[in-house]
Amino acid sequence: MSRYGLDRLRSLNEMVNGAPQATRSFIDRVRHATRRDVTDWMFKGFVAVMLAIAVAPFFMLVAEVASIGLEDLLGSGPGQGIQLLTTYPGVGLQGGILNAIIGTSVLVPVAAMVGIPLSVLGAVYINEYSPPGRVRQIVEFAADVLAGIPSIVFGAFGFTFIVFYLNMGMGVIAGGLTLGFMMIPTVLRTTQEALKQVPMSLREASLALGATKWTTTWKVTIRAAFPGIITGILLAVGRIMGETAPLIFTAGNNLGAPTSLFGPGSWVASMPFTIWAYISDPRPYLQVRAHSTALVLLLMVLAVDVAANYASRKITRRLV
Repeated sequence: MSRYGLDRLRSLNEMVNGAPQATRSFIDRVRHATRRDVTDWMFKGFVAVMLAIAVAPFFMLVAEVASIGLEDLLGSGPGQGIQLLTTYPGVGLQGGILNAIIGTSVLVPVAAMVGIPLSVLGAVYINEYSPPGRVRQIVEFAADVLAGIPSIVFGAFGFTFIVFYLNMGMGVIAGGLTLGFMMIPTVLRTTQEALKQVPMSLREASLALGATKWTTTWKVTIRAAFPGIITGILLAVGRIMGETAPLIFTAGNNLGAPTSLFGPGSWVASMPFTIWAYISDPRPYLQVRAHSTALVLLLMVLAVDVAANYASRKITRRLV
C-alpha cells in the first residue's frame, strides 16, 4: 500500500477511536457539572431552611399575639379600640392600658439619658484615647460579662443599691436608672466595634490638616461611625422596652400616671409588667388584654426602630 493510503487509513482509525473518547469526555464533564450543581443547590436549600427556622419564631409570635390581641385593639366594647390606648385601668382592670403606655414612654427616656452618654463616651475613650493594654482588656471583659448577666440580677442590684442604699425608693428614677445600667454593655461594645471600623487614614488625614485630637474624634471618627452607634442604641432600647424583672424590683406599679419623681407618687407601670400581671391572672378577658398589650408593645418597638433608622439616614447624609 502506498504512503498516502497508510496515512488515510491511520486518520480514519483515529476518527473512529476518537469519537467514543470525546463522547465519554463530554459525558464526564456533564456529570461533574451536574454534581457540582446538585451540591450547590443542596447547600442553598440547607441555608434557606436554616434561615426559615431562624425567622419563623418571630412570625409565629406576631401571628399568635395578633390573632388574640386584635380582638381588643379593633373592638368597640368597654376598654377596647381607642379606649384601650386612652383610658386607665378601671374596676377589675377592665379599662385601657394608658398607665402602661405612659410608664414605658417615661422609663425609656430616663434610661437613655443615663445609659447612652456613659456607654458612648466610654467607648470613645477606650477606643480613641486609652492605649492597648490591661485596662482596655479589663473594661472589654467587664462589658462582655455585663451583657450576659440576667435581667433579674440587674433588678436585684437596683433594688439593693438604688432603692435602699441610695434611699431613692421605688419609682421612675430607680426603674430608669436600672434600665440605663442595662443599656451600657450593649451600647458600649457596639459603639466600640463601630469606631474600630473607621479607617485609620481618616484620622491621620484630619490630624495632618491641623485638627486636634478632640476635633478629629468628634467631627470625623464619631460621624463616620454614627450608623453603627445608632444600631447599638436601637438594640439596647429594644431590650429595655421588653424587660420585666428589673421593674418589678425598682419601679413599683401604678394604675395611673406618676405624679412625682420620688415617693409613692413616682411608682410607674410599664408594658412588660402589665403583660406579666395580666397573663398571670386567671380571668379570661385579662388573658386577651395581655395579648393586646403585647401587640401594642411590638408596635411601639417597631415605631421606635423606624423613626430612629429614618433619623439616622437623615443625620448621616448631613454629617458625612
